[in-house]
Amino acid sequence: MDVLSVLKQDHETVKGLFARFESAPKAAHDKKAAIFEQLRMELTVHSKAEQEIFYPALKAFDGDGRKLAMEAVQEHKQIEDLLTQISRISPSDERFDDKVLALIEDADHHIVEEEGKMFQFAKENLPTERLEELGDEIEDRKRALERQLAA
Repeated sequence: MDVLSVLKQDHETVKGLFARFESAPKAAHDKKAAIFEQLRMELTVHSKAEQEIFYPALKAFDGDGRKLAMEAVQEHKQIEDLLTQISRISPSDERFDDKVLALIEDADHHIVEEEGKMFQFAKENLPTERLEELGDEIEDRKRALERQLAA
């Protein structure tokens, strides 16, 4: 599968988790905590694989490629900071929902930016074979990261 399809699939998984969180009853703290843990795992694995494999392929083009990748890394940093903050808050704390909703907003913004400008840039500048190679590399790296984080 090409890298854009792999990343889009990840985005759909995360958006599904966002929807589950938002539709959970306000007092369903255990359920929300479990959804957040899934989100944290998905976002962490996705982000690391993307930063290690996809973004360097774009940075190689300097100019717009470098700019797009650097902006995305900054957005990832914001998301990682929120994940850390949320993981330190009890799900029964009133700030928990607000922080997760801020995370959802930031991640949604990042997804829109990435699937728009960045994916378009990749389609225009990377040959189909390279997009396929990157997709395989991302999938392999995600599996390794999932095993690492599960251990």
